[in-house]
Amino acid sequence: MLLSEKVRIEVFIPDLPDPAYVKLPTQLQTEVSYAFGGCTVVSASGTFLSASGIILPDKISILFTDIPLNLKKDRLLIGQYTERIRSVAREALQGEETILVSAYTVFHDE
Repeated sequence: MLLSEKVRIEVFIPDLPDPAYVKLPTQLQTEVSYAFGGCTVVSASGTFLSASGIILPDKISILFTDIPLNLKKDRLLIGQYTERIRSVAREALQGEETILVSAYTVFHDE
């Protein structure tokens, strides 16, 4: 078995009935596809505890892509890219604070 190391970038986007929340995943899909050759978007649901102590439903879209970089060697470049994604998302969603962008190492069996 030959394993190749890659970095997975994930973007967690709230799924709300607002045009900005519909447009952003499409924009990010296009960007990531041009930059890295493709991506996957998955719809998910869960719950969260509101500030008032009520458990509320939570729907999100998770966009992810695997890129041929090494997290240790390319940490600065990856950090700059993920921060740019967060910045674009905050701007598109008018200050939405709950955009999570993560990056971690994955191994592909090639």
